[in-house]
Amino acid sequence: MVNDNVHGFWYTILYGNWNRKAVATRMNHSSSDMMKGAAILTLAAIFTKILSALYRVPFQNIVGDTGFYIFQQVYPFYGILLALCTYAFPVMISKMIAERRERSSQGEVQRVIHISFLYLTLVGLVFFILLRAGAGLIAGWMGDPLLSGLIAFMSYPFLLMPLLSVSKGWFQANYYMVPPAFSQTAEQLVRVLFILGLSIMLMAMEASLYTIGKAAVLGSLAGAVTGVFVLLFFLRKQGVSWNSIKWIGFQKSDRSIIRQLTVTGTAIGMGSMMLVLYQLMDALNVYSLLVQSGIGEQAAKGLKGIYDRGQPMLQMGVVVATSLSLAIVPIIASAYESNKTEEVKEQARLAVKVGLLFGAAAAAGLMNIIQPLNTMLFQDAEGSRVLALYMVSVLLASVILTISAILQGMGDVHVAAWSIVFSLIIKYGLNQLLIPSFGTLGASAATVLSLMFVMTVVIRQIRRRVGPLLYALFYKRLIAGLAGMSGGIQFILFLPVDWTGSRPMASLACLITVAAGIWLFFKIVWRKGLFTAAEVRQIPLGRKLERVFGPLP
Repeated sequence: MVNDNVHGFWYTILYGNWNRKAVATRMNHSSSDMMKGAAILTLAAIFTKILSALYRVPFQNIVGDTGFYIFQQVYPFYGILLALCTYAFPVMISKMIAERRERSSQGEVQRVIHISFLYLTLVGLVFFILLRAGAGLIAGWMGDPLLSGLIAFMSYPFLLMPLLSVSKGWFQANYYMVPPAFSQTAEQLVRVLFILGLSIMLMAMEASLYTIGKAAVLGSLAGAVTGVFVLLFFLRKQGVSWNSIKWIGFQKSDRSIIRQLTVTGTAIGMGSMMLVLYQLMDALNVYSLLVQSGIGEQAAKGLKGIYDRGQPMLQMGVVVATSLSLAIVPIIASAYESNKTEEVKEQARLAVKVGLLFGAAAAAGLMNIIQPLNTMLFQDAEGSRVLALYMVSVLLASVILTISAILQGMGDVHVAAWSIVFSLIIKYGLNQLLIPSFGTLGASAATVLSLMFVMTVVIRQIRRRVGPLLYALFYKRLIAGLAGMSGGIQFILFLPVDWTGSRPMASLACLITVAAGIWLFFKIVWRKGLFTAAEVRQIPLGRKLERVFGPLP
């Protein structure tokens, strides 16, 4: 069951809703090998997302809030590159290759590879020039001219875009998932080791924080280069060479390749870019607005760094909340392809139910323990009120990503993407409106309100496709579970103990409250029958939950 879910998950999330027979006719591996490859790619994605969240904690501990601010100002550019080269472009390249193998000659397949490589070379060059030549302008927009060197340096990884994207797309089209998984994992490991290692060394040498920030950018470049080398190694083992990539004349039919890469590919990747694009909006105007409101430059950098502490918390919360709900999506895609309308509706409701349940639990849990968690991870409880509001985003993002994946499994990729694009405009404008009066609390509110807009749009779209999702009784029972969990956690935190007086005590508080909160929440919602016995059998880990919390009433 798990392997089947993982197998279908990557068909749905990576490839979208397209003819599986086009791939099946070209498979050179056994079914078991393919499932193992899909499982490896899934685990690699989860591992890299967790690693990408966790390394920021020791990094902040090394460089402090101001150093963390500097890195977070330029990180969104790398995050965009990662999303484009891991999800958006490889997905569309693999899709186009598979489709042409089914209905055309091998020459058409080669043309997809050639045109994609040449077009993405151009795209990479455009990004490179914009960041390299426009570094001063972007840094000025952010309100910190000292960032220009870091932004210019961040331009170099974009030159690797065609190699990363086309190689991964070719491997995925041939359902050889091991190379992309190894590349992705190696890239993140090297990047993290470089960032942490160079930060420790340069801090010992008393280098400036901007120099350390540039070293962190170097880590991103080293990671991207490592990812390319891993892919080239596997390509060589397959007997594939890039020597045949050369200039070819464009044909009228090539417009469809470019259009699919640009429009549909970006739409598919928009979900994976959503949170990093929100970070980019914050990078562009949070610091400058704080300074304009009368806060000193150094203090504003520290406040922005404290606000940025929410990023790893948000990322971890979303990974935990969506991992189970997204595992149901392949069943929806399969039912949709088979025109099983009622099963599509039933499974869509279950996926939303699971995403909402775990997203709400993660968000409420993080909000309740934010002070000891903040102290445990980042050495003090500064900005806990700002971060508590920001944690509402865990719930909103979890629901958005779950529904977006369902819609994608049903062949509907553009509504969610466009709603995210419009929400970025809303986010930027709300920052301008709220930060001068409320500081970083206003930035948190702007994020929450913008995500609420996206969630409203995708909920409306999924209701249009499958009808009503959940009923009032579900929400009443969910609220009861959240209230019980919150009450238990607050009872522990209000004991006459200084939970945030030191990091060891804060860590102990987190350990106790997380264990108690999880047990209370599931004990309440499980006994209230939020899931039926049939639904439990379809939820990964559902039977284990039943053994722990007892049979359903």
